[in-house]
Amino acid sequence: MNRKNNHNPQRQRGILAGIHRRSLAYASDWNENQKCNFKSYAWRWECFGLRTCLIGVLVFVASMCLSSVAHASAGGTIIKAIARYLANESGETVTEQAVKNMTKQVGEELIERTATKVIREGGEQSLAEVGELVAKHGPEVIRALDNAPDALPVLKMLKELPAEDVTKAASRLAAGRSGTELATLGTKMGSVVLKAETKHPGVGMSFARALGPEGAELSLKLSGDQAIQIGRHVDDMAKLPAPQQNQLLELMSGNADRFAKFVGRFVEQNPGKVLFTAAGTTVILAESERLLGGSELEMDADGNPIVVRRPGLVESLTDKAKDSLDEPIAQTTATLNWLLWLLGLLVLVVIAGVAYSKGRILWHADRRRETAHRTSNDSAVNENASQSQE
Repeated sequence: MNRKNNHNPQRQRGILAGIHRRSLAYASDWNENQKCNFKSYAWRWECFGLRTCLIGVLVFVASMCLSSVAHASAGGTIIKAIARYLANESGETVTEQAVKNMTKQVGEELIERTATKVIREGGEQSLAEVGELVAKHGPEVIRALDNAPDALPVLKMLKELPAEDVTKAASRLAAGRSGTELATLGTKMGSVVLKAETKHPGVGMSFARALGPEGAELSLKLSGDQAIQIGRHVDDMAKLPAPQQNQLLELMSGNADRFAKFVGRFVEQNPGKVLFTAAGTTVILAESERLLGGSELEMDADGNPIVVRRPGLVESLTDKAKDSLDEPIAQTTATLNWLLWLLGLLVLVVIAGVAYSKGRILWHADRRRETAHRTSNDSAVNENASQSQE
């Protein structure tokens, strides 16, 4: 009976249907649990992302605020210096509007950028030094520092200059690309470059660029015209071998005026010719006394430099002056010759007179001695004769 029941197809289907329903129910419960877990994880990740974004935004806003405060503080130091500069210039109390106008003219962004650069490179102490320079010499100092690749070397150079040259030097440093190049050369070679460019605007830097700090030192010994005259040739000098270049610098340094005149004469008489070639410089160094004394350097048919004598304007004037003085000098010489001849004759007469007088004295003395001797002899003879008679 039991076997029959166990093999009842209807009953087996019922059992299978029950198992299937329980499986479906279990699967349904598992899916619901998974959905709940997924939603929980998603919520957690969403909360974490929102919290992270919120923190990032807060940090960014805080950093921007702190940066703005820092910039405003740094720029404020320079703005106060501008106010002091305006007060020094006018000799009166400066209004807030005047300071705002000057700040706007210089550029608030430029001021903040410069202040930030200075603080980054040298700290608050360097910013205070910048403020002192701005108060004394004006906003060109700000523009110069902003235009320079690095602010601290330029600040150091400006502090080394005489007070009367700082404003002019700052203007040169603030002049776009040339000012940037000037700052770069000054950083490498020192304040002598800035001094040279300040003394000879547009020319002094070319000496430094071509000949280094020695060239800048040379330009400081030249007048404006001399610097322009020699400055046209510094690029050719820079191509010379180092020994020739050094000797040439030494020659120019000791004879700046005469050397500039020699170069001017050569350019005038040899337009388009290059003076400072290796061959030409060799002749210049070997014949420097003659060339600086008025001789000329010319090129022969083969292009070789030779030294020739050619009187110039100065020598012509010297010759005329010499001619005008020749006659008075000749007359004076003739007079002196006559006086010397007369003096010589007088000396001879005096010598002859002294010799004659001395001779006469000696002759009379001799005569007296001879007379005395004769008298003595006669006395002796007479005495002998008297004794004989007795």
